[in-house]
Amino acid sequence: MPENTTPTPQPDPPKAASAPAERPDAGHIPMTEEMDSAKWTLPPVVPMLIALVFVAILVSVVVLSNRSKPVASLAITKVASVDQEGNTMVAVQAKLDNQVDKLLYVKGIIAEVEMADGKKVTDSAAPSGEAARYIEAFPPLQEAKADPIREELKLPAKTSYNGVAVFAFPIDKKAFDARKGLTLRVQMYDNPTLVAVEAAPKQ
Repeated sequence: MPENTTPTPQPDPPKAASAPAERPDAGHIPMTEEMDSAKWTLPPVVPMLIALVFVAILVSVVVLSNRSKPVASLAITKVASVDQEGNTMVAVQAKLDNQVDKLLYVKGIIAEVEMADGKKVTDSAAPSGEAARYIEAFPPLQEAKADPIREELKLPAKTSYNGVAVFAFPIDKKAFDARKGLTLRVQMYDNPTLVAVEAAPKQ
């Protein structure tokens, strides 16, 4: 038999083992990536400061513009009193100043007496017609005589009004004369209540 000339297949030579992947050296990691990351995540300081200053100015302007401005003032100019059967009738003369360019309206008038022991007594003003009669009937009250401060009284813009309100307190005149103080409140429509305080005269 003739010899088999077909070459015997040879196994492929073994492949060289692939080189292991290089492990990064922790001590030699490039710092550019970390610096770039911080650059984009931290906001710039100067624009932030400018924005904060702008916000502070805006808040200050809003607060100042919303601050309530006085529309009128009130001051007690004279107080007269008279005993009436154990009660005390008091005429309080006061000056009202309209400080704005609009008409103001009086809503109500209240007076409060603080006595020597700290107790407080309050009364609303008598109607203007009755107040005029009381002042005419009791001569001591005429020391504070003036046009009445009445409900619905109109105060034209930038004008002053000197008027009187009459009150009756359930205390005797001796207790009234020894008072610590007298407070007059004039309530206004759509505006804050005006307050005036008269300190008690020294005995």
